[in-house]
Amino acid sequence: MKTHYKFKFYLNARHSVTFDNKTSNIHPHTWEIAVIFGCKQSDTVNFSKFENELEKIFLIYEGKYLNELEAFKNENPTMEGIGKVFYQSIKSIVNNIDLFFETLEISENPTRTYIIEAD
Repeated sequence: MKTHYKFKFYLNARHSVTFDNKTSNIHPHTWEIAVIFGCKQSDTVNFSKFENELEKIFLIYEGKYLNELEAFKNENPTMEGIGKVFYQSIKSIVNNIDLFFETLEISENPTRTYIIEAD
């Protein structure tokens, strides 16, 4: 039997995206971010440390205009670009504790989700 845990977070932030040399207006989203992971040692996990570390990551972006942040200096803050930035940040903290990173899901609305599976 294989089991997983899923944490959901909500992030309010604004962005504008560029496609074909055209930049959209600045607009807000309430991003839904789901982090799915498993445990290396047992099925019982003290989530406090992990949850606090994830909250620290997302607080950096809360209420901000993402395009102005260093993390997006070289990354178009599309849903996919934001997912890639979050994936790298989360991967670094998961690898420092007794968990393994399975999947990151990021949604900019209820009908559109980008999914990154850990390698």
